[in-house]
Amino acid sequence: MKTLINSPLFGVLAALLAALCWSIAVIIFKSASRFLSPLLIVILKNSIAIFCFIVLFFIFEIPFWIPALETLDYYKIIISGILGMGLADLLFIRALSQIGANRVAIVNCFEPGVVYIFSILMLGSFLTPGQLFGFMIVVVALLIISYERDGAEIDSTVKRRGVLTQVFAVVLSSFGIVLIKPVLSKLNTSIASQLWVTFFRLFPGFVFTWLIFIFQKNKYQLLAPLKNKRACIKIIIGSGLGTFVALSFWIIGYANIQKPPVASILGQTSVLFIIVLSYFFLNEKISKTKLGAMGVAILGVLCIVFN
Repeated sequence: MKTLINSPLFGVLAALLAALCWSIAVIIFKSASRFLSPLLIVILKNSIAIFCFIVLFFIFEIPFWIPALETLDYYKIIISGILGMGLADLLFIRALSQIGANRVAIVNCFEPGVVYIFSILMLGSFLTPGQLFGFMIVVVALLIISYERDGAEIDSTVKRRGVLTQVFAVVLSSFGIVLIKPVLSKLNTSIASQLWVTFFRLFPGFVFTWLIFIFQKNKYQLLAPLKNKRACIKIIIGSGLGTFVALSFWIIGYANIQKPPVASILGQTSVLFIIVLSYFFLNEKISKTKLGAMGVAILGVLCIVFN
């Protein structure tokens, strides 16, 4: 059992579960963004996730501090948390409210490429020819699906601003992902240590967004929409699935997958899950183009996994 948990296959399964949970959360966050500001959504989701982690740590007696790491490792986790769980999340939710899930998904399709570039520059990590071929297949499939779904009309200025916002979010998130890979490689001996990294990375993002909120002049106006109980329930559910569960699975998967671009590509399969979930819960039809693209994407994932 221990061998399975510390294996690449377990990492793949964890990454795919993270993508599924995150896809559900994205739909929920998009719905909540009609009532709540991006800053408030990020603060709430991070705060709820922090609470869940603290409860989990007490129940399973997971230590709140791991002294085995070097000082530089802690700085890497903190920087990764501020960029990925703080600033990048703020930009992501803002872009989501501006241009919708479809266009955000289009930009997100390029995250594996950005991770790949940072991996080369920072880690010297290259994909095999088979994995690179699979990477190209997945990106093409996700682009086809995202463009095929996109039919909403948005003001061109708002659209450009939203796309640029999400591009910055992808760059910051990708940098943070690659930055902590060496740290995760040191702590891939147990799920407990991987969950600790998840918590410790989330905490700086939590503090960062609260500091922004404290210095907001209209902070009380931002809190006014919390009277909407339906929106609050959505945030609680989305935070549990998207920030606590999905983030935990993602870190576990990332720690057990040797190459960062592979983990990033598997994470982008959330777009496929969103298509399926929208069919069952939003009554959106799945066209032949989407079905074909989903098949191509699955083929790409198989190329990545078995090379």
